[in-house]
Amino acid sequence: MTVSRAPGNPENNGRIEAIWTKGTMGATLRDGSDCIVMHVQDAPAELLVSAFMAQAGVTAPTLRIDKIGLDEPEQRVAPVPSAPSFTPAQAAAPVAPVSLPADQPIRISNEGLSLIGHIERIGDAVASEGQFLGDPGSGLRLEGFQAMWPTHPKEVDLAYSVTLEGLGATETVTTGQFCGSKGESRRVTEVTFTLVGANAHKFELNGVAHFSGGFSVPITSGLPASGPSGLEHLTAIKLSVDIAQLNQQQPPNPWDQSPRTKVFKAKRNK
Repeated sequence: MTVSRAPGNPENNGRIEAIWTKGTMGATLRDGSDCIVMHVQDAPAELLVSAFMAQAGVTAPTLRIDKIGLDEPEQRVAPVPSAPSFTPAQAAAPVAPVSLPADQPIRISNEGLSLIGHIERIGDAVASEGQFLGDPGSGLRLEGFQAMWPTHPKEVDLAYSVTLEGLGATETVTTGQFCGSKGESRRVTEVTFTLVGANAHKFELNGVAHFSGGFSVPITSGLPASGPSGLEHLTAIKLSVDIAQLNQQQPPNPWDQSPRTKVFKAKRNK
């Protein structure tokens, strides 16, 4: 069985913090010993529980759902320190500034790739290359963003698009353009980044996209990234563009045809 946020009434957009038993990844219950605890805050939330056919001859365990009341509403369930798929380097990476005052101009780094985004209940934030835009462990929606790359080389640029809850895929845009939404309580359920241009092959895109439930997905140029069910919402992204390792010599392919045809003549036995 899998448990995830269900698309439904936009008002049921409560923030969910979760802890879970090892191996469930915060979403999948495989046997009777698995458990997921979800703490819903600020507003109601709708959950989708999907059951899959058990193996033939094996009795599926009974699903039990308990609602627990908290004596102290302000008390929070501590999130898992690092998502199951985090690496230590990812977990220790700096997070973007929490918010920017409305009257303060947005400043970005003159070097590398920067991200400007709008975070649920936080507002606008900026992340330099190598920083997270958003907080992977907060569960807050990263509702939209734009990439800024003032020093990008000639004939290469970054294109990106997202899939928005209730609206579908957005138009693909390039650096300097906003993608997503602001203040509409819409979830980004999929994101795609692509290096484009005649010199795109000289560079490689590296990064990670984090989705609710503790899921992290490596970012690869041209490939969409999403949570396992496609319903998880984007919480944070981190990007960098590096020079591709083009000078490494590849081992010769023994199946490649030789440029010169060789003819061997067998000797006759006397």
